[in-house]
Amino acid sequence: MEPFYVQFWLPYILIFSRVIAFVFALPFFSWRGIPVMLRIFIAVSLSFLLLLGWEGEISLPGSDLEMIIMVGREVMTGLILGFFVYLFLSVFLMSGQFMDHKAGLLMAGTFDPLFAGQVTIMGQFFYFLAIVFYLTVNGHHLLFISFKEGLVLMPLGGPFASVGALWDFVRVIPRMFLLAFQITAPVIVILWLMDFALGLLSKAVPQIHVFIVGLPLKIALMLLIFVYMLPFLGGIMGDVFDMLARDFVLVMRSWSM
Repeated sequence: MEPFYVQFWLPYILIFSRVIAFVFALPFFSWRGIPVMLRIFIAVSLSFLLLLGWEGEISLPGSDLEMIIMVGREVMTGLILGFFVYLFLSVFLMSGQFMDHKAGLLMAGTFDPLFAGQVTIMGQFFYFLAIVFYLTVNGHHLLFISFKEGLVLMPLGGPFASVGALWDFVRVIPRMFLLAFQITAPVIVILWLMDFALGLLSKAVPQIHVFIVGLPLKIALMLLIFVYMLPFLGGIMGDVFDMLARDFVLVMRSWSM
């Protein structure tokens, strides 16, 4: 009969280490407006629920150093998985910033504590719109269910990420950049055509101040195109989040291979 420490506290500590790192890295929990104690409470509760359904086995560490290494490995696992989710949501942040860059709204950006940097208006709006959509379709439920399966695919105290898992993780980054560009392609192409038309207009009528007229016109046109894009954004976001669910499980399956 194994001691109570091995049966309960050791797996709970490891699960909690993974979960709390995952919660602090998730975009909809990492906002600084959410109290830290609330995030810790969510991690404590979720860890206990995951422990109730955990059926694995784990051996007692031989020394304090080995215990520290095991906890650190679980923390790194949670951070990597949380950052993986953030990459998919950052697609919409990049899309909005591409729009603002082309429309000349980069100077209207403000400092956002959530990103610890300057974020443009459309980028911030697009990002929070994606988070609201993700929570509305209960994507976080599927995410936590997949995280539960990760306790089987990535066992506690097991090896760290394999080369295949890290390669799957790295391959996602250029795909996210390409997706962000594809989403904003209509806006970029139309604004580029408008720049071309304004250039021709300045040659035909030199008295017109193209820069003074073009800036508000580009902003209005960008907002108009975005309004027309809104009915299609639900399908786009659904496809991106379906890809998130598939790749999230794929990375976990290749974690220990």
